[in-house]
Amino acid sequence: MATPGPEELNTLTSQFYDANSALEDDRLRKHRIEYEVTLRTIIGRLPSGRKGLKILDIGGGTGPYSFALAALGHTVTLVDLSPGLLELARTRAASLPPTVRPARIVEGDATALSSALPAEERGTYDAVLLLGPLYHIMSQDLREKALRDAWAMVRPPRSTDSQEGGTLFCAWVSRWAHYRDVATRDPARLVRNKAFYAKHAEDGDYVRYDEDGRPCHAMNHEHPAEMPLMLKRITNEDDVTMVGTEGLLAGGIDKLVTELQGDEFEAWVDKCFEVGTDKHGWMLSDHIVGVVSKTGGAQ
Repeated sequence: MATPGPEELNTLTSQFYDANSALEDDRLRKHRIEYEVTLRTIIGRLPSGRKGLKILDIGGGTGPYSFALAALGHTVTLVDLSPGLLELARTRAASLPPTVRPARIVEGDATALSSALPAEERGTYDAVLLLGPLYHIMSQDLREKALRDAWAMVRPPRSTDSQEGGTLFCAWVSRWAHYRDVATRDPARLVRNKAFYAKHAEDGDYVRYDEDGRPCHAMNHEHPAEMPLMLKRITNEDDVTMVGTEGLLAGGIDKLVTELQGDEFEAWVDKCFEVGTDKHGWMLSDHIVGVVSKTGGAQ
């Protein structure tokens, strides 16, 4: 069976999340280090002490970051392609006061953002999150389009700002993450599937098939060295920060740490943030976030 094109794979991945929405909703509860390091990264780049910031969460799924940022007093728009994931987000929002839930929950595609949000919202957001879509967009051109469109939503500096405008946070899955996963599940696969892994080393594309041999889920694993280069090229900004969200605990070795509470858990968050923000250590992680703010020279 021929592999479908990027648009069809996008649809199949959305359908996969519709069918497995509870599983996806639970993922960051099982990987608390990834969540906490990512959230610390976002909060650390927001203007200190300000509430009511306008935040766009593209591909935010059930909204773990949307709800957390709304609870801090910000105005958050959550966008995702999967109706199943958005249904869970809306159910959660309905149980909360308006002040601690996303202001809007919108169905939309990161590769066709203009169909989900009005044109007048371009360049108006203090922070834009793109923390999932690049994992699943199976075309380099479309990944770059999603990045450009997300960047276009970030506000430029205002006359009252001393230096920077809004900030973009975007995430990739490392190409090396897949090999760590294979090593723990089925290490002989490298030999059985030599042709696939020769191609994967070049493009990072991985399509999962169901028991009937039909494609059902697709992921792109980006080479870490390419991530900051892509971000600089798309944004025309040189000051790009990379953060590895698992720090030392990539490859699914975080289970016992996730079970910790209080100071014992926070000590690991601190250590993983330290390693994840190191100029070399960020490359160790499975999920990697790139951070860039808009200055007066880039549009």
